[in-house]
Amino acid sequence: MALPQHVLDRLPAALVRGGQLAPAESPEIGLPLGLAELDALLPDGGLLRGGVVELCVSGAAAGATRIALAACRAAQAEGRARGGDTPWCAFVDPSGSLFGPGVAEAGVQLDRLLVVHPPLEALGRVSVRVVESRAFAVVVVDTLGAPGAPVDVALGTWPRIVRRLALAVEGSAACVLLVTDSAASRPLPLPVAQRIELSRPSEHELAVRVAKDKHGRIASMRKIPWAPSPPRPLVKAEGPSRRLARIAGG
Repeated sequence: MALPQHVLDRLPAALVRGGQLAPAESPEIGLPLGLAELDALLPDGGLLRGGVVELCVSGAAAGATRIALAACRAAQAEGRARGGDTPWCAFVDPSGSLFGPGVAEAGVQLDRLLVVHPPLEALGRVSVRVVESRAFAVVVVDTLGAPGAPVDVALGTWPRIVRRLALAVEGSAACVLLVTDSAASRPLPLPVAQRIELSRPSEHELAVRVAKDKHGRIASMRKIPWAPSPPRPLVKAEGPSRRLARIAGG
């Protein structure tokens, strides 16, 4: 399924014409985040490619946005290092809380980041359309929101959505990051390729557990050093994103 025409009309022509992702040359090599302690804990030395990775968060300040933006930064840097154009990434942000200056501070090239603000009832549908376009190296789907701007997404219907996301990204080098709340009601586990559980036991620590992996490479909870939040927030509780390419999808 293509992106809806009203979205295509607002994307740069070069992305619409030539945005198809190349097949993964080395699907077993992960996307390194540039966060050394975290990369060392992940089975592929980074995020799984060609599948849906769930960042399952306990507590709103557990670092999922920071990790998601690190993935976007890494994918963009990887594309440039290979001599190509900077790849596009997408952030599906129903809370409208992503903060442009914080995104830039995280090292993400803003003019190659598409931010979509769908209404909650369209979140799954819009996310599938973004991923099925195969135009983005990383797609972040935020079902959690931010402190001061939480969203309440029922995950009961999301097994079907996750399967569609997985089919859309299968065989490519792209990553789909699904950010969820560990406390959200889920009658069935989500059929993701990998689930990474995150929590913050203290200001200077991040607890990480690989709770599910399609190759069975699960691991117990480990704590790694984690710097306090930067002076500028990565998210803003009120008001729209700034300096970002934004689309209100439906």
